[in-house]
Amino acid sequence: MEYLSITEIWKYLTWLPGFIMKRLFSKKRLADLVIIDVRPRHESVSVNLSNVSSYSIYLQIINMTPFQIELDRAEIDFNCAGISLVSQHIKKVTYHPGEIAMLYIKGDIESAKADQIARMHDKNRSSINLHFEFNCKLHNFVKPQHNLDGVNPEFMNAEIRRKKLENA
Repeated sequence: MEYLSITEIWKYLTWLPGFIMKRLFSKKRLADLVIIDVRPRHESVSVNLSNVSSYSIYLQIINMTPFQIELDRAEIDFNCAGISLVSQHIKKVTYHPGEIAMLYIKGDIESAKADQIARMHDKNRSSINLHFEFNCKLHNFVKPQHNLDGVNPEFMNAEIRRKKLENA
């Protein structure tokens, strides 16, 4: 017996008129069918606390809708060891139905924030708060305040920076 994915089944519904599709797929329903999480393998989140400090986040986006969607803009608030690091993504990216894609986010960390992260990284309770806006032929929709808890970043050069702070 062959199994069809949900996106394959929905392809058979595309002949329905637009007003019915809009009722079947509300803005909330479309937002619920887009799954966003950190990448499951390798280093999904890393924080480099060298002299020029930075962070990088790999997000996995799964489009479970039967429509092509376009990421219009996103705001990523990375709470790392009690410090909020905000990044914005404004480059438009298109995702096809059923597509699993990666989105790479990077940002710089100010020196004072890097010092605080170095002091507190071993008591790390990191999370990522996401706000994504998408365009679609049915509706433009928002995936607001999507919170990812339990993020375990890989810290690089944290001990070196902490020792410099203790010796200063």
